[in-house]
Amino acid sequence: MARCSVTPAQRKRRILRDALLLAIVLVVLVLRLDFPILTAEQALETTQDRYFFGPGEVITTLDYSREANKVKIGQYDRYYILRHGDWYAWCGINRRLLLFWQTGELGAVENDPDLPLVPLIVSNQDNGIVLVISNDPEITQVEITFPISAETKQGYTLLSASQTQSTENCFLISYTSGPGFVFPEDLQVKGYDAAGALRYQSPIPESWATHYELR
Repeated sequence: MARCSVTPAQRKRRILRDALLLAIVLVVLVLRLDFPILTAEQALETTQDRYFFGPGEVITTLDYSREANKVKIGQYDRYYILRHGDWYAWCGINRRLLLFWQTGELGAVENDPDLPLVPLIVSNQDNGIVLVISNDPEITQVEITFPISAETKQGYTLLSASQTQSTENCFLISYTSGPGFVFPEDLQVKGYDAAGALRYQSPIPESWATHYELR
């Protein structure tokens, strides 16, 4: 049987077809894997687009990507605190292979001007952080309180952490809770003025008594 010959024109068309298919595959991989992302700003923008947020104004950042000895909060190398209108958000991204960045997650809350303090949990892991938005200019210190597992006995106890420094009325309060997680429905927030007087206290969560048996 005679072997079919391939003309130069046919060979050229096949090369062009294969190159086009390869380009399509590469585009799909970039879209699906978010890789490669060359800058942290691109990773931030892509994450916001995925969560249909913003683009938000960056209020502050928490960067653990270059400080190996620094206690890392949560699972991300860099956190952004963002604002878009009445909405506030955190966005976490990771460094990848030293030269690239990877998209991450985003959580948001709508600010309620009628509430003196509005919390948003940024990371609920052992070494975590809570963002608290203040709508009361007289508040200079914010405190968070939530249940954690007791170390010396069975059951639960309350852990409190506070912060006096703020950026654009946003308090970032870090904590170390040990095993367990912090849930929004378990969180209480308090605000104090410069003299230490209590300005606002959110209601005690019902879960403290019903679930954790804290009375």
